[in-house]
This record gives sequence, structure tokens and C-alpha cells, in this order.
Amino acid sequence: MDELSKEYVISFFNTQLSLHGDKPEAVRWTKRGQYLHYRSLLDIGDIKRSKILDFGCGKGDFYEFLREKGIIVDYTGYDINEKLIRLAQEKYPDCKFQVFDIDKEELTEDFDYIFLCGVFNLKVQGLAETIKDVLIKLFKHCKIALAYNGLSAHNPKKDFELYYSYPEDLFSFIVKNLTPYVSVRHDRIKYDFTIFVYKEPNFFSG
Repeated sequence: MDELSKEYVISFFNTQLSLHGDKPEAVRWTKRGQYLHYRSLLDIGDIKRSKILDFGCGKGDFYEFLREKGIIVDYTGYDINEKLIRLAQEKYPDCKFQVFDIDKEELTEDFDYIFLCGVFNLKVQGLAETIKDVLIKLFKHCKIALAYNGLSAHNPKKDFELYYSYPEDLFSFIVKNLTPYVSVRHDRIKYDFTIFVYKEPNFFSG
């Protein structure tokens, strides 16, 4: 992602945070929508006691969801937005939160599971290639599985400021470039999808 696009994304969410405060709307979710997205991520497998990375963590809402569910994890959150990270650090001092730009910084540790939930929903230039580059970089540091959530381009009614992608295109890219162990869910939320990418065959039964 180019620097102008990053500045736009940071500014956009700073504005949302100023308008809404510490609410799901600050990161462009509704309370119910956020809950449904987070619940759908649990289809990845049994993450209890695992080490996870919440990439694009915002203000740490996924950690709060897991804590309320009684799911104990070794949690790390990365985000490019300093204000959101600062808020997350204040709310959850027991977790590791870090301002992180994957285009400029190298990951220095591995994680059991990596989650990207709605990280690339805001439309900016060159996002299709950015998503692929990020998935390649992150999967190298993933021991068990990665989950990517996005907006489906099969939606006939698209918001001009949002980015939509075809899950089948991402599926093909992942199979060719990362791993053959991939599953796609397009049935949890209308015109929304989550791709689960595994290092090994997955036999989790839910």
C-alpha cells in the first residue's frame, strides 16, 4: 500500500474514533456485526491457550470478545493506527499491542494463529496486490492457520468507499502460492466471506 493510501486509512479511522469513541462504530462495525464476524473466526479451530496475532487489531475488540467467551490466548495485536493502538494498550495492559507497518517492518516472531478481520474493507488504490503480499508475509510466520475476512464482490449493492473481492480469486491465489489446505465460508454473514488457510490438513469438527 502506498504512503498516501496509508495516510488516508489512518485519517479515516481517526475521524471515526473522534466521532464514536470506544464503540464498534469507531472501526466501522455495528455491535452485532462485529460479534458475528468474531464468532465466525472461531471456525478456524480450537485456539484456546494458543499464541495469536490479531493483524489490524484496531482497539483490541477481538481480544475483548475472546475474554468474554472465556477463551484464554497469548494475544498480540498489530495495527498501523497509533491512536487505536494507544487506546487498546490503555484498555488491555496485559496484552501486547504494537504500531506496525508490514511494508516497512519485519515480523520477528511466529504465531499459532493469525487473524485478519475486515482489515482491508476500506477501498484504496492497489489493494488487491496489497492483500496478496500481506498474506504471503504473514503465512510465513503462522504455525497452524490464518483467517482472512473480507467483503464479497458477489454483493450486487456495493458501497463506493468499500473494497470487495471475489473469494474464489483469493482461494485460487492461496492454493497456488501458499498451501492447498484452504476452506472458504460464504454462509455466515450476507455477502461476507472468511477464508481459512492451514499449514496441514484440518480435521477440526467445530
